[in-house]
This record gives sequence, C-alpha cells and structure tokens, in this order.
Amino acid sequence: MTRSAFFAADPAAEITRAFRRIEQNQMQGLPVCNDRLTTEIVGLRRFEQYWAGALITPWTLQLILLPATAEAEELAEGDHRTFVFPQGSVVFMASENPDLGVYLACSLMSPLHDFPSQETIKSTAEEVMTLLFQPPTEQPSGESVKVAMPGRLDIEREAKSAEKKSGTRRDFLRGMMK
Repeated sequence: MTRSAFFAADPAAEITRAFRRIEQNQMQGLPVCNDRLTTEIVGLRRFEQYWAGALITPWTLQLILLPATAEAEELAEGDHRTFVFPQGSVVFMASENPDLGVYLACSLMSPLHDFPSQETIKSTAEEVMTLLFQPPTEQPSGESVKVAMPGRLDIEREAKSAEKKSGTRRDFLRGMMK
C-alpha cells in the first residue's frame, strides 16, 4: 500500500482497521486469543513527533506509536528506540504493517485470558495511558509506573490491604495485590 510516511490527522480508524484485519484473518481461532475481546485503540494522543495510544487486540495489550510528522525518525523493522514519557522511559520496537507502514510497539501484556470483557481491558488501557502521561510528582499517592525490563511497562500500586498476597494479573494491574 502506498501512503505518506506519517499521519498528520488522528490515525485511530486506520490503526483499528489494520489490526482488525489481522484479528479476522491471521489470528482468528488461535488459542492465544480471548474471544471476548476485539481490536480497539485507547487514549490516542500526540506525543512529540508521534501518535501514542494503547492498542487492545484479542491477543495483546501494547503501547503503539505512529509517526505524526515528517520529522519523526524513520526506522526499519526490528529497530529499538527508547522514549521518555512524563512517567519514565519505555523501549519500543519497530514493526511493519502493510496498511500502517512502520510503527513502534511496546508489549504490555499477552495473552489476555484474564480479562472477562472489552470494558475491563479498556479500563486497564485507559489507566495505563493516564499513568504514562502523568509526571511522578502529580500521581495520586501510592501509584507508579516503572519499566521492569526493556520494552515492558509494569503498573504497580500499593495494595490497600497488606494481607492480600496473591491474585490475578488484573488484580496486579489494578493495584490490588502486593
């Protein structure tokens, strides 16, 4: 597909269309997919020379960056770049999609079998985007976002109860376990 090297206008529809095509073709029926979920982009906003958002698919939750200006760095598939968000540094890897061109992604979680509904994963994605763009000094008490390893963003919140020692990945993301 021939397209410009960047997205001057909000690319939410293009992102959704490109990943729904993957959802309906290559990923349909695979055990890694949660059939209660569908592709959706959440919290898309401008960040430096890019569009940044949380991409939900039935198989993964990831941060995604697409070039928004001609000044955005041109990367080759497989290249890694670190971006400094208000919350801290996050490592992204360049991938290529025939409909989007080269985009950057940081996988947050996969598979997503612990999420019972689109509403639940969407709420988690919204919280990720809020925390990612919130400077540490402005965070509500007890919340933080830390990069645990390159390309992975982990959300931790102090548990309200020190007695709760185990739980699901969803509990971890919601700060309900210690």
